Amino acid sequence: MTHHTPPAGADYQHAAQTCAQQIVSALQGHTHRGLTEKHMQNSIECVLRAAGFKVSREHRLCERDRPDFLIDGTVVVEVKMRASGGSVLAQLARYAQHSNVRAIVVACPRFSSLGVIPERIHGVPVYVAALPGTGLML
Repeated sequence: MTHHTPPAGADYQHAAQTCAQQIVSALQGHTHRGLTEKHMQNSIECVLRAAGFKVSREHRLCERDRPDFLIDGTVVVEVKMRASGGSVLAQLARYAQHSNVRAIVVACPRFSSLGVIPERIHGVPVYVAALPGTGLML
């Protein structure tokens, strides 16, 4: 399946949400192997590119904000192996304040200690991709 940059106008938000849902499906449909966040980022990038997404890695939203990925220009993907829920929420809140960010996907191990991630931050929908196989190394 090939993905394209979401259209401008009224369908912009809906397209970003659909894109985020497709990202979650793609990531959860792959067994990720690796012990570090960098290993996981590499695996995630391969999966997203193979699925046809336009991937920008370590995309600079501003001087302070550089999510792991910006997909199709509107969806942030942030990979978290181990982190406190409070620091992650603060980071996601900063990303959500950028006008081009229309959805956020948090990719984390299936058995994560992140805690509860809200469905929306500053009105931006947030999705969680529970990654199968995370932390395994062959």
